[in-house]
Amino acid sequence: MIETLLCMAAMAAAEPANGTDIVKAAEAPLRFDLDAAVWLVRLKGQGSNGGDTLQFGEDASDSLGLGNLEGLFRGELTVSKNPWAVRIMGTHGSWDGTTTLGPGMSTTWGGQPLTTGVDYAASFDMSWFAMEGHWYPITWLGDGRRDTLDPVDLNFGPHIGVSWIDIQQSVGSVSNAGVWWTGYVGAELMLDVDLKPFTSLLRSMSIGVGGSVGGAVSDGGLFYKVRGGLTLHITQQMSATAGYRLMEFKNLKDGDWDISPSFPGFFIALNVTF
Repeated sequence: MIETLLCMAAMAAAEPANGTDIVKAAEAPLRFDLDAAVWLVRLKGQGSNGGDTLQFGEDASDSLGLGNLEGLFRGELTVSKNPWAVRIMGTHGSWDGTTTLGPGMSTTWGGQPLTTGVDYAASFDMSWFAMEGHWYPITWLGDGRRDTLDPVDLNFGPHIGVSWIDIQQSVGSVSNAGVWWTGYVGAELMLDVDLKPFTSLLRSMSIGVGGSVGGAVSDGGLFYKVRGGLTLHITQQMSATAGYRLMEFKNLKDGDWDISPSFPGFFIALNVTF
């Protein structure tokens, strides 16, 4: 019996480090990170509706006049339990303008003639929602846990996601509306740095960058997005983020309506962790 107990103790002492990591992961608490953000977006891209391709912006002679800067509300909620996370995101935006073609230009939009010297009211509305599943299997520095504070944590991992976008567009007397689902894959790099040894004003700093690419489930169309940001953690529960978000769609189609909108802009958020 004594020999058996000694053997068991020796086996426990020789347990590999990854076993300890598994126990730590199991002990990691469920964490909620909520970002309430202003997303400063200037609509870009192009589209057509049975005629020539026109730009969404305001500068070109073939412009729909929809490139005005808008401050959109964007919410992001990340629910994590090391090394997994689920992120839910959503936003809504509206742009209004006037389509005035440059000298010598003429085309059609949905069978409606567009001619030089005539102003046509234009609008573009977008609602977007996405859900992602993240996994962070690679830890280069630190213990890989967001609920602990090491001098430096550096984690990397892939994600998969699905998004939904509802677009309504009007030019003159012609209105179009469509809904597209997209599936995508991507990866994200997260860096956390303990700032307490350097300042009493901040607890830590986080830098995150990531990207995704995919396509529409029906009617073709390419989708990709980029995210990045610097987060300063004032306390364990409160922080602020300054960063960038880009979403871009290519050739979303519904009949003759073919649009490729791009939504780039700075991202400024207040964060709550609980």
